[in-house]
Amino acid sequence: MKRIVRCFPLIFLALFALAPSAAAQNPIARAVLFYSPSCPHCHTVMTDHLPPLIDKYNSQVEVTYLSTETPLQPEELPPLIGIIGDKLQLVYINTGTPIGSEFYYAAVEHFDIPDERKGVPALIVGETVLVGSFEIPDQFPGIIEQGLAQDGIDWPEIPGLAEALARMIPAPTPEPTPEDTPHPAEETTTGIPSEVAPATSTPQTSAATSTFNFDQLRPTVIDMIKNDLAGNIVSIVVLIGLMFAVVAVGRKVFQQPTNHSACKINSAIPLLAVLGIIVAGYLAYVETTGTVAVCGPVGDCNTVQQSEYAMLFGVIPVGVLGLFGYIAILTAWLFTQPENGLLSDMATMAIFGMTTFGTLFSIYLTFLEPFVIGATCAWCLTSAVVIAVQMWLAVDPAMSALSRLLEEQGK
Repeated sequence: MKRIVRCFPLIFLALFALAPSAAAQNPIARAVLFYSPSCPHCHTVMTDHLPPLIDKYNSQVEVTYLSTETPLQPEELPPLIGIIGDKLQLVYINTGTPIGSEFYYAAVEHFDIPDERKGVPALIVGETVLVGSFEIPDQFPGIIEQGLAQDGIDWPEIPGLAEALARMIPAPTPEPTPEDTPHPAEETTTGIPSEVAPATSTPQTSAATSTFNFDQLRPTVIDMIKNDLAGNIVSIVVLIGLMFAVVAVGRKVFQQPTNHSACKINSAIPLLAVLGIIVAGYLAYVETTGTVAVCGPVGDCNTVQQSEYAMLFGVIPVGVLGLFGYIAILTAWLFTQPENGLLSDMATMAIFGMTTFGTLFSIYLTFLEPFVIGATCAWCLTSAVVIAVQMWLAVDPAMSALSRLLEEQGK
């Protein structure tokens, strides 16, 4: 019994000695983001989605970068930029540089990324690959929480990454003011070996990421069109066609009709509605399940479907809206038989109203593809053409129905 009592001080000292080392081994989540300076979705992820996470999980960060033999121009970004914090650490890899491109294709081969998921922004965390400005903000926060709740997440096993991290150097920073200088007691361990993040560098707040101005990543219109050149050219042609169709239909509406009394709804409208249901139904399935879309030889459907514009008001998938629209058009057509009289005329005008709204909305969506999103969805273009043709076929019957309704009202 006396021996046990004598051992208590030794046990206490041992626990006290182990406590600091255990506290130093806080779990850290690490990830790699591949981006392109001309990619609008990369700009969104790097300036809107990741900074809040950096602020949330880190009390301080240190910015490091991989230097190159040739000095960087003011508008250039290094091949690798490290955002090194105490709980969340990121490395941004610029695929627009030879080094960054080499890393990206090494990652594609190592993680066996399929062709339909190749592209940027691509974030690799552990063994998980997230692609696009929809998947990354949607799934990355949960992965961080899960990783920190366990043993952390190590850097992904990208060939050559460890060697590159060892050559990262601190980014230049402005002279700190007395208010910005942290107290030594507040400094935290980054969890990165000293040869990667030298201990002599000055810890900074997350605002230090402005050392490299990511706002310069904002691409020009030409850059966005070039992202999906063939698809975007097609979308611009379709956009021009849609606008001409609206103008032509407007002239039909406002010109004095000669004889619309015998004009009936075209039988092609229900067939086009069925085609629209198929197209919109597939888009709704892709948008609600996150399934990779089959894009075909032209366009980049998945980039469009993963953009914020695939959801109306951030809640309603655009494909679901289109699906219900085509179902409503088909339903209205069922009441356009001549024997239905007044109901037939009202249904005909309803079809024209719905197809006109659908065409105008399609003009908005088609404009977004080449000029805002930087990618084109062939399924979306198909739906836009279908709804525009329906509008064109419905205008004369609608004007005829309107004439009959006005005559009936005048009696």
